[in-house]
Amino acid sequence: MLCRALIVDDEPLARVRMRSLLEPYAQELEIVGEASSGTVAISQIRDLVPDVVFLDIQMADMNAFDVLHGLDMDDDMPLIVFTTAFEDFALRAYEENTVDYLLKPIEPARLEATIAKLRKRFSTMATEQQMPGDFSWDKFRAMVKGDEQYMQRIQVKIGDRILLVNVDEIIRFQSEEKYTTVYTTNNRYIIDTPLVDLEKRLDPRVFVRIHRAHLVAIDYIAEIRKTDASRLNVVLRDKDHTQLMVSRNFVKKVKNL
Repeated sequence: MLCRALIVDDEPLARVRMRSLLEPYAQELEIVGEASSGTVAISQIRDLVPDVVFLDIQMADMNAFDVLHGLDMDDDMPLIVFTTAFEDFALRAYEENTVDYLLKPIEPARLEATIAKLRKRFSTMATEQQMPGDFSWDKFRAMVKGDEQYMQRIQVKIGDRILLVNVDEIIRFQSEEKYTTVYTTNNRYIIDTPLVDLEKRLDPRVFVRIHRAHLVAIDYIAEIRKTDASRLNVVLRDKDHTQLMVSRNFVKKVKNL
């Protein structure tokens, strides 16, 4: 079953670009319509009942939050991927039924992270159900809500700003004295949350502790290498092909990945 998607943006070129960006995922995601304003979006969402809406935040007639609050359809409420050229709405956006928050111009690699999030959750649900043919988007949404017990994003303080970093973008965490360094696909950030606290709040299906100083995203582990009879290194799927040593306490856990 395809995920049904609606594109909402008051700029025609932005809708064309989003449709183009989504073309590589045509086997997983079917674009069922487009809306050029908030008013049209409300009508289209009610009529087409999409599973996912790629929703521009600022439009001429109303903003995305007005659209969502005007729907009044709890049972069939779609998942939302916000699209915007502004970072200012991030905190408010994540209070809604949000899958992701994409900053324009949207890069293909960044969109891939959004699609990967949907794909991973679908895969997990299908495995747990062991009946892919029994899939429904009601079950999918229930699973998404269940995953909210784990952190979905990290807050990074930069001066008087708070940057929200999606967990799906994070390759690894490294403990360094009183601070933790967060490595993403494109950047590096410093936070003051201890690694032990992060480990408790992150999904163990997604992150694995390999050392007292390293917490790694499992999907970003490319190789596990033996260095001697009892030692292992992991090689990461990042641009530097980073190698990290696995401490003896975590060897068994890594071998069982």
